[in-house]
Amino acid sequence: MKITHIVEASATGTLSMLALLANAQAEQKNIVEVIYSIRPETPKNITSFFSSEITLTNIQMCSGKEKASSILKIRSRLKKTAPDNIILHSSFAGFLGRIASLGTLHKSHLYYIPHCISFMRKDISQLKKLTFILFEWFAALKKSAYVACSESEQREISAYIPFRKCHLVENAVNINVSKAKPKASTSTTKTIITVGQIRPQKGPKEFAKIAKHALSMDPNLRFIWVGDGDADSRAELQSSGVTVLGWIPKDEVITLLNTADIYLSTAKWEGMPVSLIEAIYSGLPLVASGCAGNVDIIEHGLTGWIFGDNETAANKIIEIVNNPHTAETVAKRALEVAKTRFTPQRYINDMSKLMSI
Repeated sequence: MKITHIVEASATGTLSMLALLANAQAEQKNIVEVIYSIRPETPKNITSFFSSEITLTNIQMCSGKEKASSILKIRSRLKKTAPDNIILHSSFAGFLGRIASLGTLHKSHLYYIPHCISFMRKDISQLKKLTFILFEWFAALKKSAYVACSESEQREISAYIPFRKCHLVENAVNINVSKAKPKASTSTTKTIITVGQIRPQKGPKEFAKIAKHALSMDPNLRFIWVGDGDADSRAELQSSGVTVLGWIPKDEVITLLNTADIYLSTAKWEGMPVSLIEAIYSGLPLVASGCAGNVDIIEHGLTGWIFGDNETAANKIIEIVNNPHTAETVAKRALEVAKTRFTPQRYINDMSKLMSI
C-alpha cells in the first residue's frame, strides 16, 4: 500500500504523532512518503524522526506565497506517486492537501487529522472563527474523513462540519512504560515544568503569574519552560522567575521530565496534548487548566488536578509539594490508565482499523 503524509506544522506534538504513525506503517512494509514543511521550531534533526525506509519530500507551506505555490507542488507530487491513502496533519496541511487533491486522485482515500482544528482557538474573534469554518467547508468539497484526537475536538468538528464523518482516535506516545515510574524526590527544591511553544495557546502569561504567586509562598520552587517563541512572553516568564530553556533535543526533554516534580499546563485550548501524556509516563502529577484536550486526559482529583484560575493553580502546587504521598498516589493512578489508553500499539491499531473501512 502507498501512503503519503502531508504536514505543515512539523514540530511538537504533531510531529510526534506523525512520526509514530508513519514509522509503524513503514515497518508494516507499506510504501510511505512524508511531505513536510520546515518552521523555525522544526527540529534541526527532523530526518532522524523517521525510518530510512520513508521518503521525505520538503515542500514549504509557511508563508502566504509558499502556501499558494505549494498547492500545485503537492498536486504534482500526488499525481506522480498516486498514493492509496493520504493523511493530512494540522489545519493548514488539511486545507492545502484537500485543495491540491480536488478533481483528481479519485482512488486515493483522504484522512484529515487536525491535531486541534483551527476554529477551536480562543485568541480569535468570532469573525475569524467563522472564516476558519468557511475554509473548512470549502476544503470539505474534497471528501475526506476527519480524525479527531480527543472527544472535545470531535464534538467541535461534528458541530460545525456535520456533513463530514468525524472519527475519534486519541493520541499516544512512544515511551518505554517499564522505565516510567512516579517521582520520589527528596530534594528541597521542587521543579515545576511545562513543554511547548511560547505562544498564546499555551498560556505563558498565566504560567508567569502562577509561578510568581507560588514562589512568593515557597521560594524553593523552580519553574521551567521548555520551548521558545514570542519574545515578549519569554521576557515576562523570565521576569517572573521562570527558567526558559528554549528548544532542546527530545531525549533531553524526557530526561528533564523524569527529574521534575510537577507538570503544569496553562493552555487555553488543546486537541489532546502529547506533552501532558509524556508527563504522565514520566510519573509527574499534573496540574492543568480546564481547557479542551486537558479535560479529556485528566479526571480531576483522580489522575491529576484541573484548575480554573491562577491562584487555585498556585495553591494546588504548594499543596502537592507539602503532600507528596497524595501526589504520588494520583501520579501512579494516571500511569496505570496511560499504560492501556495512550500506547503506540493502541493508536496504530485504531488508525489501521479506520483505514481499512
